[in-house]
Amino acid sequence: MMTAFIFVTLLALIGLNVPIAFAIGAACMGYLWIEGINIALIAQRTTQGLYSYPFLALPMFVFAGVLMEHGGITRRMMRLANALIGHISGGLAGVTVVGSTLFGALSGSAIGDTAAIGSIMIPAMKAKGYAASFAAALQGCCGVLASLIPPSLTMVILGATGNISIAGLLLAGLIPGVLMALSLIVISVIISRRRGYGGGDRASLQELIMATFGALPPLMLPVIILGGIILGIVTVTEAAVLAVAYAFVLSVFIYREIPLKALPEIAFQVVRITVPVLLIIGVSNLFAWIITTERVPQQLTEFFSAVAPNALIFLLMVNILLLLIGTFMESNALIIILIPILMPVVNGYGIDPLHFGVMFVVNLCIGANTPPLGVTLMTASRIAEVPFAQSSRAVLPFLGAMVVVLLLTIFFPGLSTFLPGILL
Repeated sequence: MMTAFIFVTLLALIGLNVPIAFAIGAACMGYLWIEGINIALIAQRTTQGLYSYPFLALPMFVFAGVLMEHGGITRRMMRLANALIGHISGGLAGVTVVGSTLFGALSGSAIGDTAAIGSIMIPAMKAKGYAASFAAALQGCCGVLASLIPPSLTMVILGATGNISIAGLLLAGLIPGVLMALSLIVISVIISRRRGYGGGDRASLQELIMATFGALPPLMLPVIILGGIILGIVTVTEAAVLAVAYAFVLSVFIYREIPLKALPEIAFQVVRITVPVLLIIGVSNLFAWIITTERVPQQLTEFFSAVAPNALIFLLMVNILLLLIGTFMESNALIIILIPILMPVVNGYGIDPLHFGVMFVVNLCIGANTPPLGVTLMTASRIAEVPFAQSSRAVLPFLGAMVVVLLLTIFFPGLSTFLPGILL
């Protein structure tokens, strides 16, 4: 009975557009009040939820990404992408995907990727005759590549919440992320050719060499992060600090695009990004305690055992659930609410946590571009100055490609587990 009260209250508050942290907190407070439990538990459990060493990686990766964003990295990434494929028919669409993939490997943030690349590429595509709705739909889907390509902030949150190896998740998302990028390139080029969207001029060999050398230093960042983790030199959190140091030296002293006087504002931007996420994580620790007390994981395990005879059926049922609720709930909220509930069931079926984690994130990528919420699609639509309804129709072919990648991820676990298996 109390379980139903918590979830009904939570969903009702979310439906009223109450911020997710306050919605979770209010639902938990109502439970404590009804059960007669001291509300001091809110402060205790929230503090415990944040008292986790891996969570230190979150603000550090955000800091590195913001430094890269302000340090002229986006422009250099786009120059390289344009030199590589900008000349083909539909080339600007391909450049958008490649640029988003490269920047995603630096920022780790889907919204940041969408805004940074979209502010450059969407106006460029519109100027070349691409439909604004097409540009917005493509950029919205490209932005979520940052959730799969390491260093993904989403993977950090999921790993810390579900007690899954963060290093393993970062590696596990790489192959599905590349597959999704390739599928988006194929779909965008096919549509571009059918509609007569032209390409640009072929880059000269000199331009290609200069673009490569210009982008090479920032491209070393993911190599440093993953290389340090794989070789056992640093932990994920230490790699995040190393990323900040590298981004700082690159942006301030080598490229000289960030003056020292701008650092306080950059630091405040990092705070504005990370504090809401950490607040959600802290409050959700109380939520996890309540659902454990109410034996929700055990009840869910019994339910799935009765209706899902094997792991594959269970995964398909979870995917249908995620595709539905992902249309109106934000990614971090889904992780915080569902992962503590589902992980005991996942372990009961003997499913590899890395496989499940990547599958979960691919679902989140689709949900981020599905109305009525669709946060990255909405962000791209605002940049393109196109009604959200138009970009929602234009996004359907790209969603189809993402669903294909999701199915491949479900039926071929090796896509997620291969790299962690050989490198960790």
